[in-house]
Amino acid sequence: MSQLTAHHSLPNELLFKILAHVLAHSVHAVIVSSEDFEWHLRVHHTLSAVCFSFREIMKGISSKAFQFPEDEGLAQHVHRQLTSLRALGGAIRAPATPESFSIEDLDASAPQLVQGYSLYIATVYLRTQAVRSTPEIYRSTSATMVGAVLAFSKALFGRIVPREAAALLRAATEDEAVLAHIGVRVVKHCVRLDALLADEEADEEAEPAQTEQASDAEPARTKAQTVTEQAIAAIAAADVQFRALWDTAPLPCCPSTWLARLPDVYATLARVEKAPALLSEDARVCLRELVERWAPSEESGTSAGVDAQSLAAG
Repeated sequence: MSQLTAHHSLPNELLFKILAHVLAHSVHAVIVSSEDFEWHLRVHHTLSAVCFSFREIMKGISSKAFQFPEDEGLAQHVHRQLTSLRALGGAIRAPATPESFSIEDLDASAPQLVQGYSLYIATVYLRTQAVRSTPEIYRSTSATMVGAVLAFSKALFGRIVPREAAALLRAATEDEAVLAHIGVRVVKHCVRLDALLADEEADEEAEPAQTEQASDAEPARTKAQTVTEQAIAAIAAADVQFRALWDTAPLPCCPSTWLARLPDVYATLARVEKAPALLSEDARVCLRELVERWAPSEESGTSAGVDAQSLAAG
């Protein structure tokens, strides 16, 4: 039986890929997991202890991934780098903690895999802080910042070996880029809606128009309804894209109502719902669905460091 088992052992090339993916999973878990991370911190030690072939393969993987010689200090070096990432990842496990992240925490001399994850942590942390900005600041900085990080990260990915070690990092970074574009799109359309609301409120405060003036105003009101309907439809489409991503990808610090927490988004939609003159029937139905699903609750409003009342304020 033992001879039969030996004949059916996996080839080293396949074992290499499997162990590299296990290492990649552990590096990612060390950063984002709130519990059960100790095994991941010691992943190199644990896998190396399985058998001689595992130990030799893990030496090659970890030596390349963490840029350290294959000597007796490799295991401690890997553990030290993972412990450092664990500490840095606290910024996205508890983003509400004041000053939980600083650019000074980034180490330019660290292995490139660690640098890549440091950039990822910075990106997620800045996303969690974006809810505290204004729509103008969010629109002008989010896409630009993520675009720059993504470009730099892609350059790093090309230098990380083995490629499998950066597989989850690459996917997670691309997810953040998609999130940034979705968020900017939603905030942009809410800014348009806010402008329409301002015009509508100004009209209501003006003196009553003459009959012929009211008649002339109808085309403008129809145009406003069209713009409102287009904006609400675009926001709903962005929400569908977000939910598809949220359902399939692990997104740290990203509740299902994340879009509603972006600057002035929920408050603007709640105000538009109370302006029937701006809404066609289709837009009213679509908007009602969004507002009901995004309505702040105590649980959803506080889990990311944003209270429920601030979401509804407007």
